[in-house]
Amino acid sequence: MHVAFGILGFAAVLAATVLLEQKEATFSGLFYRPALLLLCAGPLFISLISHKVDELGTSARTLWKAVRFSAVRSRAILQDEVSRFAAEVRRGRPVEALAVAEDARHDLVRQLAPLVVKQYSPEDIERTAATASTVLASAMKRSEDVLTSLARVAPAVGLVGTTLGLITLLRDLRNFEHLGPSMALALLCTLYGLVLANGIYQPLARLVHDVRALFGGEAAESAGRAEVALG
Repeated sequence: MHVAFGILGFAAVLAATVLLEQKEATFSGLFYRPALLLLCAGPLFISLISHKVDELGTSARTLWKAVRFSAVRSRAILQDEVSRFAAEVRRGRPVEALAVAEDARHDLVRQLAPLVVKQYSPEDIERTAATASTVLASAMKRSEDVLTSLARVAPAVGLVGTTLGLITLLRDLRNFEHLGPSMALALLCTLYGLVLANGIYQPLARLVHDVRALFGGEAAESAGRAEVALG
């Protein structure tokens, strides 16, 4: 279903771009509505062909988390929550320790801390930490894949817009008043595609990749601190 919706959506964007370009009598500078429409909506519908709607939604939420992520703050939260949890465990207060785990803001603490209370072995805790890290990293990997595909698609959609602009330019050679908007569509689509790919999508994909790489280290740290609490 998402494949058909993506194809039909991209076709609708192309048609809307052509119709809007015909209505534009002039253009002012770098902001041209037909080119913006094509480059903002076109790559998203193309991505919808290869990714389901829920995957795109998950990728958007994961991207938002990655943008807000701070390695220093995350490690500080991890250290504080594990320290409070370990203190309750050493005092022999499992109910309070579980309450600390349930209220924890760090995902790994919420998943690993109850295992300590249930007296899992250090090896089991370490394996669970690795599994939890893999699950978290896989969501980041999907978001990275979506952004990487958008970075590849955006310049291609820009070339589509350039071709459409040149076609309308050749069609309206006798109408000198319309040559400016047609040329604007041809040039600005390429510009928008390059800016989106190299200035937005690729840096965001790199950001998600760097955050994903940190999860392995935090999982190992969480498992190590949990083992200390267990000891």
